[in-house]
Amino acid sequence: MLKEVYLDALRNREYKMSKIKDSGYDAILSEASSRWVTYEPTPEKCESAGIDSSWNKRAFQGLNLYVIDAVAVTSTNEILATDHVYDISESARQEALESKAMLMEAQLAQKVPEKKNVDIICIDGSLISRLTRSTADAAADMVKRCGKAIFISKSSESRLQFSSLGSKAGDIYYYGHAAKSATGFSVPVQTQLRYANVYEVYARLRDHAPIVRIEVVGATGEQEVKQLLNKLRYHSVAGYPYCLKLAHNSCKITNEDIDRLASIFNLQLEHGARDALNE
Repeated sequence: MLKEVYLDALRNREYKMSKIKDSGYDAILSEASSRWVTYEPTPEKCESAGIDSSWNKRAFQGLNLYVIDAVAVTSTNEILATDHVYDISESARQEALESKAMLMEAQLAQKVPEKKNVDIICIDGSLISRLTRSTADAAADMVKRCGKAIFISKSSESRLQFSSLGSKAGDIYYYGHAAKSATGFSVPVQTQLRYANVYEVYARLRDHAPIVRIEVVGATGEQEVKQLLNKLRYHSVAGYPYCLKLAHNSCKITNEDIDRLASIFNLQLEHGARDALNE
């Protein structure tokens, strides 16, 4: 079956790509270029901490074994705080697990200053996305706990900046093509939410590195962005904050981890949802 898909993709490549690179593509790239500020960050010595979370689950004939964890770690691999929860439940919806994981991250963000004096706290993901999906009380609590942290996304579907021009891909796609391989950042754009004013910036910390999306709570101008990028550059690897890479590696929950947990509860002999397919 996949062989037919590959052949069809080769035959229709230009047509499929034309859906993205239509008549508005060049106009969006021009607008993105006009908003891009070329800047080579000067590494500024600092202490940074990264926060990330992970979750995984396994279904066993109406039962769901799940585990969620979160970690705060410095760029020198010092674990500052951790949290976790696991259970066997009749329900384990993805939305609920993601909400619990985000709450853990917010709680750790509040604990980090109590554990260590850091200059910058990085949280993996998007604050805007979390606030728009949360209840009013949860959104207010998240801003209170995470207001001094910055949120960094490796990928983004946000169309906040170019949707009025008919964009068909995320803003990060157009900045990546407009800025080519140059270091720098986009002019900060404000998103006014009920409990916070969040400023969105796309940036590249090193030549030829991928662009990341950065969200900051409170007034943020070009000078503040430059100072922020200088700090992020100090402990960055391949254009990405090393503390976030360490946090990801420390908290990632693999299928093998779920297998080990299942064996503890003697669930390894129960048939799972995909056993018939040997998956």
